[in-house]
Amino acid sequence: MTRLLTTLVIASLAPIAAWAAPPAPAPANTTASAEQIVEARSRAWVKAALDGDADAFRTFATDDYVMLWVDPATEEHAARWATRTRDQWVDSIRSGKTKYQSVVLRNTKVHINGDVATFTGEYTQTGLEDGNESTESGFFVETWIRRRGQWLAVSSVFP
Repeated sequence: MTRLLTTLVIASLAPIAAWAAPPAPAPANTTASAEQIVEARSRAWVKAALDGDADAFRTFATDDYVMLWVDPATEEHAARWATRTRDQWVDSIRSGKTKYQSVVLRNTKVHINGDVATFTGEYTQTGLEDGNESTESGFFVETWIRRRGQWLAVSSVFP
């Protein structure tokens, strides 16, 4: 009886001891590794755009990806946010409506928070949009999520 009582007491305290124990340390360089992976994925995404490879480009973003940028004020409208979905962007690359000649990312930083990453920096790009030469530069913020072990872009913002 004493042995049974001792076993029951120990069994009932085990969950409390596990709860009170300090968390296991994270594997070394997990955050640093994720940061490197996200930046590498973003740069590979840029390369797919530069190569005009719409099929490869599509694989870097989620189905519900959205790009946001500021559409400057004109005589017809005030400044406003403009959007493009992943599929709209892919179609624009596939059709040749959007052609990138160069894209340079600089002063970049990846911030990891679990399965969410924010990739920030500055960019300069040149190319053609609807047959017209285009040069743009500014800041960018990309949000990436880890799904089934793969980092995918869910949004990009060009303020």
